[in-house]
Amino acid sequence: MSKFFLLTVFMFVGLMQYSQAQMELEDTILLEPITISDKMIKRVSYIATNYIDRAELQSTSIRDVGEFLRRIPNVSGIRRGGSAIDPVVRGYKYSQLNVIMNNGIKIEGGCPNRMDPVSSHIEAEDIENIEIIKGPFSMKYGPSFGGLINLVSAFPKPYEKFEIHTNAMLGMESNWNGKKIHGSVFGGNRTVFFHVAGGYRNYGNYESGSREGIDTVYSSAFLKYNHTAKFGLSFSKKHKIILSWDGVHGRDVMFPALPMDEKSDDTHIYSFDYQAERLGPFIRSLEVKLYRSDVYHVMDNSHRASFSTMQMTTDVDAVNTGGRTAINIQIGNHGLQTGIDHENIQKDGKRVGYMSMMGTTSKNTKNLWLDALIRNTGFFAEYKTLFASYEIYGGLRMDYNQATSGDTLEIIENGVEYFNETGSEYFNLSASFGITKSINPWLEISLGLGRGTRSPNMLERYIKLLAVGYDKYDYLGNPQLKPETNNEIDLTLQISKERTGDVYMNFFYSFVQDYINANLLPSSVITPQTPGAPGVKQFYNAGYITSKGFEFGYKSPDRHKLGGDLVAAYTYAVIPAVKKYITNGTEVVDDVEIRNDALPEIPPFEATMNIYYRLFKGNLVPRLTVRAVARQDHVSEAFYEPSTPGFCILNFSANFKINRLTEINAGVTNLFDRNYYEHLNRRIIGTNENLYEPGRVFFATLYVNL
Repeated sequence: MSKFFLLTVFMFVGLMQYSQAQMELEDTILLEPITISDKMIKRVSYIATNYIDRAELQSTSIRDVGEFLRRIPNVSGIRRGGSAIDPVVRGYKYSQLNVIMNNGIKIEGGCPNRMDPVSSHIEAEDIENIEIIKGPFSMKYGPSFGGLINLVSAFPKPYEKFEIHTNAMLGMESNWNGKKIHGSVFGGNRTVFFHVAGGYRNYGNYESGSREGIDTVYSSAFLKYNHTAKFGLSFSKKHKIILSWDGVHGRDVMFPALPMDEKSDDTHIYSFDYQAERLGPFIRSLEVKLYRSDVYHVMDNSHRASFSTMQMTTDVDAVNTGGRTAINIQIGNHGLQTGIDHENIQKDGKRVGYMSMMGTTSKNTKNLWLDALIRNTGFFAEYKTLFASYEIYGGLRMDYNQATSGDTLEIIENGVEYFNETGSEYFNLSASFGITKSINPWLEISLGLGRGTRSPNMLERYIKLLAVGYDKYDYLGNPQLKPETNNEIDLTLQISKERTGDVYMNFFYSFVQDYINANLLPSSVITPQTPGAPGVKQFYNAGYITSKGFEFGYKSPDRHKLGGDLVAAYTYAVIPAVKKYITNGTEVVDDVEIRNDALPEIPPFEATMNIYYRLFKGNLVPRLTVRAVARQDHVSEAFYEPSTPGFCILNFSANFKINRLTEINAGVTNLFDRNYYEHLNRRIIGTNENLYEPGRVFFATLYVNL
């Protein structure tokens, strides 16, 4: 590996020399793309939206997409290991978020403990931009309950004449002893164009910050590699077809906060896109997308001490197929996008255990899912218009959701059916409305109302006796769960002045109906299978919860050499009534009702400030980042959630453009080697020990664009 890495360094140095020579010999210079927008096509302003482009992604060191998302205001993440940080937006997580790829591709993760959230199936170097819409306001990409995260990768585009270009990246990180490389080749002409890319990253175990002179080493190593091939055909200026194939593979990915590690993960994503533009005086565009994502995920405990007596292996095959069709109509100041989409989720998984005792070995096989199937078909429409000094938006979505399972499990006790009929179907309605008033050229105020309904996911409906929650209980699905609905109101104030900069303030309030929680089943009905689990909880609809909070942001004017930005966010969520189970060792002995308990896993208040200075006409930009996180004392008593201390960390980085085609980004994170952990970090499995964040990390990344 070291020889391969050194060879890659020499290759990159050669590319740098070649790129400089090309700049001196050729008259044509490839410029960065620019975007021109007007009032009608600007992003909807009545909701809290974050947009991250490729330049911002390249300005920092990224080992995991989910880890980068934690830098966005009111976006957090659950850490279970060194990678695959699971995003959380305003306290909403898992299927409460609509995380998609390339404007509509859905991916169903294989791991019931979420080793592989959607964001782990796309590498940062392949991403062109990220769009985050907070709240139940986006209607066009599937049911949206708590927010939308749209991860868009680079797509091929036609050229006036045949061209070919390359991008390459080489990065290193200390602490982890991490190495990563990535390269892409793209080009074509007016008719045929392409984009081919691939990457490889290998990271070791990381050390936490210093605590009384002691650094803790966590089993967090991972190896990942990916490849993508996209080919486009444009048989006229109005019509374009793109075929895509993406593969993402993981090997020996460690998760110290979970009972098993990822032995392998093989994901393949296929998609077909058809785009037509200017089909008539009113039809602006027509979009058709078809996709299939296959995830084969294998987990085991071969790196754990328990492997000598109990060998556990779990493999899951998850397939998601679907598509969407949308038509965009523009008549004067009135814009309408309408269409249909479909998602088909199939999932099979089993857990196999071999127990060795007294010289004999016994085998135990259990189904996690058996021929489980969820279908969702939706119709959507989004409308926007301008009226005087107002921008008005309206959205509507209707979903028909069906679910079945081939599992024959029946749990009926004293006439009560706990798990029996596995089929269900629901008709869900979602809607949103927004209005923005331009008070004057530099001040806007917006109001958004949204209602988003989601049906229960595969785990909530059909999981069988696995510790998949925040606590230590085994969980059982509930096929008859009802959908949960988020009713939300957002108020946003935006100030934009050329001399003083941009300010936005957003306040939100959310009321969730039929909130999905879990309660304990009697031991006479069912007993747990996971060692140490005090009982079995089953998902149920617990009534309602409320959450509220705010986001604040300031960005200085771009015209000054010295600049920066400041963001802050906070969420406060409660459940009116919930049971707390009193345990004695691994046995539940009593329960009490807690009134107005905090919702578990809600991040505390935090603020981040960036300061930069442009040197040498902006070719060298040093940047200082300060992140301060408050102590979290508003924690769930029912879930025995502990308080977490606050912390403040300092990061430093510098971007240096060697020439138009070559750039270096280097720096250090956690400069003072602070020992800290995030509130959402899970604890080390089998202990009460916290999973701390990495200590001081030096990094350097080289980018070459030809």
